[in-house]
Amino acid sequence: MKKKLWCVLCIMICMMLIVACGQKENPEKKESEKEKAEQEETEFKDKESLILSLFTVYYPKTWNYDKENMREDEEYSYVKFFDGDTANESENVISIEATKEDSYKYRKSLVAFGVDLEAYAEGKMDTVTIGNAEYAAMPESNSIEKTYMYRYEQSGTSYDIRVKGQEIDDSDKELLEGIVLKLEDEGNKDAPWPWEGEPLEPVLAEQMVGSYTIVPEYIPFKEAQGVIQIMDHQFVKQGNQVFHLLENKLDTYEYSESGLEFVSSMELDDDFEYLSGDSSGMLYLSPGIGDVIGVKDGKKALQTTVNGDLNMHPSGEWGISFWVNSDTQKIVNQGGNLTAEPWILTGLNKAEERKGPFSMIDDVQITNSHTMVAGSMAAEDEGTKIIVYDYEGNQLLKLGGEDISSPDKLGSITGMAETENGFVAADGNMREIQFWAKDGTHVGAISTEDIFGVSYPWLEDMQLLDDGSLLIMLTQERDDGSANELMFFRLTGF
Repeated sequence: MKKKLWCVLCIMICMMLIVACGQKENPEKKESEKEKAEQEETEFKDKESLILSLFTVYYPKTWNYDKENMREDEEYSYVKFFDGDTANESENVISIEATKEDSYKYRKSLVAFGVDLEAYAEGKMDTVTIGNAEYAAMPESNSIEKTYMYRYEQSGTSYDIRVKGQEIDDSDKELLEGIVLKLEDEGNKDAPWPWEGEPLEPVLAEQMVGSYTIVPEYIPFKEAQGVIQIMDHQFVKQGNQVFHLLENKLDTYEYSESGLEFVSSMELDDDFEYLSGDSSGMLYLSPGIGDVIGVKDGKKALQTTVNGDLNMHPSGEWGISFWVNSDTQKIVNQGGNLTAEPWILTGLNKAEERKGPFSMIDDVQITNSHTMVAGSMAAEDEGTKIIVYDYEGNQLLKLGGEDISSPDKLGSITGMAETENGFVAADGNMREIQFWAKDGTHVGAISTEDIFGVSYPWLEDMQLLDDGSLLIMLTQERDDGSANELMFFRLTGF
């Protein structure tokens, strides 16, 4: 019995010792941190130091930093250094920013700089060593500022360094070499890259609006499309081809009920934000601010002097251009030469000059019978509305609820159509598809979650097809955070 008690006592003592050891700081780690600090102190002994939560800067005494606008907490650090009396008076200005964020936000920043994510992931970008890390050099959008970015996956921290000036001189280099990042392994693991992520699988369900049964059909890409950008996608279907526009790239896909198969990609000279087409096969690409171009049979076929976002009549003979609160224009095609003249909605941003009810326009859609315009009303508390005009510009209908509780209260309209039985609109903000009868009576609304089984998508664009069905494009964040899924759905029943 005594022997058993002695054994139990020994086990308890051992367990207490193990726990006690586990509570003590790892002596090797403590020694390593001490050595690191001593090394930095020796290496930068002639410099001043600024210690922030996510990095330390050892800087020459000739440099200053902006104390008033410096920011720091556990998940963010920012400071701006300059070698003159003020940042505005200095030739050399360097800002350093560190943010704890998910990998999607970091990759979104890379894409905004024009970075090819696959090239980045494969280490094919130009890099530069700054302090204790290797940064990717961002493509230069101007000669005034250079940007370098680095991601430390283990702590989920993104670093952004910006250097003002056409050339990095010795003074810049002296400061840059003293930027020491806090690189501690916190066990973070970034989401898969978009091409490695798990594609979404929608769960479709028929829905009723009034007496109509709306039937959804998923039109998948043969190769799943994981994208970073949202709110920037446009498409046009012509015959058995779908053209997808995203900034400076126009992709062509073969369309069938079994899915979309990639055919080709056309790189454009500029970024474009709006796409429409006509029955001749011409595509009209609009940059918003800048001249509209035409593309046909995979090559540039038209250069115009008209601007704004151009929605063309199916005949290709005329169209309407718009952009935010600029004057709308009627565009006339005279043998391939597009000319512009004022349309009925002008002076949107000046109350004393305004013609028409809009202060801002979201979208225009020319149907086979009418012109639909969506946007913000100038009158207070009216919010967003859709107005249906005849081709002469006479107002026929106003669509959209007045009260915030109205079932057809509108947010941001991203696509419109006129079907055999009435009018349809895709509402990006509300994540709904709205339906009205021919006389403007509201028939009903369907949430994208109910009909497509996707929780919080952005409705990118919509088109009425020749067979009377509706083709809708949307983006929805993947469950694994790797990207947004680009998806097409076809609706019938209204």
